[in-house]
Amino acid sequence: MEKYIWLFPVIFIFHDMEEIIGFGIWLKRNIEWLDKKYPFVSRTYKNFSTEGFALAVFEELVVCILICVMALITDNEYVYCLWLGGLIACTLHFAVHIGQAIIIKQYIPAVITSILCLPISIWIIVKCLTRLQENGNQLFTFSMIGILIVVLNLKFAQLLMGKFTVKMKSKLMSLYQEL
Repeated sequence: MEKYIWLFPVIFIFHDMEEIIGFGIWLKRNIEWLDKKYPFVSRTYKNFSTEGFALAVFEELVVCILICVMALITDNEYVYCLWLGGLIACTLHFAVHIGQAIIIKQYIPAVITSILCLPISIWIIVKCLTRLQENGNQLFTFSMIGILIVVLNLKFAQLLMGKFTVKMKSKLMSLYQEL
């Protein structure tokens, strides 16, 4: 298990770099189309900024690294299962991005790294599942807890992104008015 632990944050940051670099540009180019076809997506990213998004990704990376450190320090099967749940959630996230690109029939920032990271992540999950096979119920329970942590943290990160963006815009407006 230990040899796979640090692959999770590496895969995570590799994927999220594509999103950080490209999502703001893609969103600006497609916002009117999103408003018409997928208004719930527009609402989700109404307070989007690349800086706010980068802060949200950083916060998620810190959580990812903390789970990795906990898994290595404790060498505890339950913590490994929490880690595995986080990796499973990240892997599902890749599948969602691929599905999004297929549904809207165009490139979205995140799909290239999702295509690259999905098979690697599945391979790591399979390898880890074979090593953690002692108690299927505990594996399932703690993996589900790990997935829940990731989902809740994603909502927190999106909230953080929005609040940061609003605060930065108001600071910029204040500076602009002073000039």
